[in-house]
Amino acid sequence: MTVIRMAFWDEQGSGPINWKQNLIILWIGVFLACASYTACIPFLPVYLLKELHVAPEQVNFWSGLVYAVAFLGASVMAPYWGAWADKVGQRKMAIRAGLGLAITYVLGGVVQSAPQLFLVRGITGLISGFVPASMALVSSTLPEEKMGWGMGLMQTAVASGSILGPLLGGYLSVWFGMRMSFFVGSVSLFAATVLVIFRVRDLPFSKEKAQEKMYLFYDLKASLQNKGLLFVMGMFFLVQTCIMAIQPLITLYVGQLLGETGADAVKASGWIFSLSGIAGIVAAPFWGQQGQKRGYSRILCLVLGCAGLTNLCQVFVSSIWQFALIQFVYGLFLAGAIPNINSVLVEETPQKMRGKAFGLTTSAQQFGGVVGPLAGGMLGDFMPTQFVLFSVGVVLLLASLYTTGTRLKGTNR
Repeated sequence: MTVIRMAFWDEQGSGPINWKQNLIILWIGVFLACASYTACIPFLPVYLLKELHVAPEQVNFWSGLVYAVAFLGASVMAPYWGAWADKVGQRKMAIRAGLGLAITYVLGGVVQSAPQLFLVRGITGLISGFVPASMALVSSTLPEEKMGWGMGLMQTAVASGSILGPLLGGYLSVWFGMRMSFFVGSVSLFAATVLVIFRVRDLPFSKEKAQEKMYLFYDLKASLQNKGLLFVMGMFFLVQTCIMAIQPLITLYVGQLLGETGADAVKASGWIFSLSGIAGIVAAPFWGQQGQKRGYSRILCLVLGCAGLTNLCQVFVSSIWQFALIQFVYGLFLAGAIPNINSVLVEETPQKMRGKAFGLTTSAQQFGGVVGPLAGGMLGDFMPTQFVLFSVGVVLLLASLYTTGTRLKGTNR
């Protein structure tokens, strides 16, 4: 117990900083965190329908709510956690979030009603932040010449977890019931946190800084005067809105294409969710390197435009195989968005403000997670799912055009 306590409370961890070790360990941690998320969350509509006995005509409504409330909580708390990260270090923030999320996933597996799940998801949002803290920690210790490659590599951790998670969640649901996915996710999050406690080192900072008063609103006002940061926040919001507008609809849409919403639909949905992760592993490092060579905003414009054009093809889908192919191609392009946006963020913010900047962009991203499921759920009640997907393509094309007309200092080198 003494060793664990010392490992946790030592601000930097033990031993000298090794950016390669940090990168490897945090890659594993982000992979486990994303696998935990995607093993459970994409299947919430079916969880509500089969385990919590929500009426079929209310599933879209409750799906939108339980998706959105977690992102709402995260968007509110992200600037606060980001400011605290600048005081006590990103490592402690990752540990805090990892342990908290492990507990809420257990609670998610034992709820008995939709309102209880809504409450647990709200708590989950308030204490979340493992992945943003890990990304910020990696960006703080990477050599500048490795930034594009390193952030692209971290995106493959997200993508890899997004491959394993839906497959694991789909088959666990069929074999042991959907609640088992939450329990396995909790164990994975705990394992990720243990790795951070014992193997990750943070940058040194003064004890005087940790004791300084935190003027959150003043710091936020100063940060928001950075036009580059505002651009990054806008891009995070748009991309996350587009992702989350689709995600709650996919499992039920796959069921429509197959003609049933039982075990086959859950397993097929797991495979389709995984295709986006496979695409991310293939494409994210490539797009990160291209951003470093040709300019992050140029590559961002390219990938958003191509992802949007790909999604316009959804109106022609008539089979599960066509849908799977389009999702894979869509994932190949969209995988380039996040690493390039993160790299723009690193360029646009000084080291001492990095925690607040990542907190603000996380808040914008999570707010997109509020708007996306609510918009997708409402649109899904009034139009076929293909046209919701088409609408997302239009938004991505508009974001690409906006990026084309935007010139930011340091983003077009």
